[in-house]
Amino acid sequence: MLEFVQNHEEMFIIAYCFILLWINIDYLREHKQIKEGLKGIQSEDELDLNPHSFSIFVLIFTFNFFRRWFIYIIAVLVTESLVVAIITCILFIISLYDCLFHNRLEKVKTSKIALYLAIIDTVLIAVFVCYLFI
Repeated sequence: MLEFVQNHEEMFIIAYCFILLWINIDYLREHKQIKEGLKGIQSEDELDLNPHSFSIFVLIFTFNFFRRWFIYIIAVLVTESLVVAIITCILFIISLYDCLFHNRLEKVKTSKIALYLAIIDTVLIAVFVCYLFI
């Protein structure tokens, strides 16, 4: 089994990239509807969960790890490029900032960082998939 995984690692990376592209493109298509839905919520008191709880914090970090940070790590390891490492470090810092400081409802409503990160991630993943095919 391990040999099968090692022999087909590029196939798994490409499949993972396509899943991430699907998630990012779906988010970009529905971004306007998400923002309009958030405007309908007047205060954090209307939420059924506490956005400041540790479990939500862990959930946000886990989601961002698999949605963004893991592909950054893979891209750096596969390409071994200093430029890719610098770009992914910058994107990681911006994404980490977004996770840490834009978890309040009023910040999520006004922030466009998640939108910009989704656009940049989509482009980065598309370029990385092209790199893998070359």
